[in-house]
Amino acid sequence: MTEPTVFTTYRITRPAADRLLFLFHGWSSEQHHLAAYVPLIDPDGRYTAVCPRAPHDLPEGDGASWYDRVDGEPVADSFQSAVDRVADLIDHEMAASGIGPEHTVVGGFSQGGFVALALALRVGAPRFAGVWAMCCAMPEMAGSQLDVSPGSGGGRPALVQVGELDTIMPPERGRAAAAQLRAAGWNVTERGYPMAHTQHLEMMADARTWLAP
Repeated sequence: MTEPTVFTTYRITRPAADRLLFLFHGWSSEQHHLAAYVPLIDPDGRYTAVCPRAPHDLPEGDGASWYDRVDGEPVADSFQSAVDRVADLIDHEMAASGIGPEHTVVGGFSQGGFVALALALRVGAPRFAGVWAMCCAMPEMAGSQLDVSPGSGGGRPALVQVGELDTIMPPERGRAAAAQLRAAGWNVTERGYPMAHTQHLEMMADARTWLAP
């Protein structure tokens, strides 16, 4: 196995954990963003959380981006590079911990949600235990090879959460992603919240319930 790209990563290692949870932040945020919710969504410490920082630092602040954009749209090659690099990181973490994909969940918010869905759906992807997508849509960039064929989900759980007041990522796009996942055989939990492009405690409480089984 080749060494993965070195990410700045915030880890929450739980001594009794037998599962991995990868969380990918949104545009202009950083590795601590979603990590702050881990004690709420996993109060029993069943997961070790791995929260990498996106590779492209933004000049206007402390945040980062997972991929380049032109006129607000993802650059396909840059997006695919991010997915490939994160996939290598996940492979390395699973090998080092001895925890396989069947006990590994990938999730993310906004840009990070696109990355999480691409990781779970790309052709030949490990069969992760679940995928959690917050305020995002299906990653259908040019060149993306997604397996959404009937039955490909195999009944695995997916959590799709949208903001009903979100003007950056309209809820219809998240619901369309949920419908595609459902048609591919994923066991989809779909939730909408009276919020814009953000997170709040109700959605994290729902995530805690979803992660619990």
